[in-house]
Amino acid sequence: MITHISFDLDGTLVNEKFDKIIWHEEIPKLFADKNNIDIETATNMVYAEYYRGAFIDKVDRWTDISYWFDRLGLDGWNTLMANMKKHILVYDDTLKTLELLSRKKYKLVVISNAEEKFLDMKLEAEGLKKHFSSVFSAQSTFGVRKKNKEIFMKVLERLGIKPENMIHVGNDRYLDLEVPSSVGIKSFLLDRTGKTKGDNVIHSLDELVGKV
Repeated sequence: MITHISFDLDGTLVNEKFDKIIWHEEIPKLFADKNNIDIETATNMVYAEYYRGAFIDKVDRWTDISYWFDRLGLDGWNTLMANMKKHILVYDDTLKTLELLSRKKYKLVVISNAEEKFLDMKLEAEGLKKHFSSVFSAQSTFGVRKKNKEIFMKVLERLGIKPENMIHVGNDRYLDLEVPSSVGIKSFLLDRTGKTKGDNVIHSLDELVGKV
């Protein structure tokens, strides 16, 4: 029997614009100002550090904005996040779906690769947080990334349930469909473009309500 429904966050419940603006626009701008260089040069240098951190140094805290501000010699990450909060956009079908599922007595869960600072701020948007009984940041809570099936096993253990008691929903075929499915969790791929077809594919969160 399904008792819990877990959701990815970015690209599933909340638009990814907030992240893109911070990582790809605002941080390079701050780096350019700090080092008195043009924005193109700054962007290339910042991107090179992102790559080096993720793939060469294999930094555990690769999604932690405070780590990157320290690494790049910048100040005021909390001020930047507060200023960019206006760019957090909750999808139109998110709140309605969460409310309907809550009425059906499902316990709702978030499982995200987002670091805790980003996760908390996004869940404050439009009162999202009140709908969830548990929130898991793969990195902050367990020290692993969601690409590893270990995260789903740890969540199941923490919740005290079996794979057949959970449904997972997200917008990444591998992370949100193949990985949780590999441990026995029924999963749905959310493709808002409508291009992907299949029994385990939905094109809006509205469709999820009719499948549980």
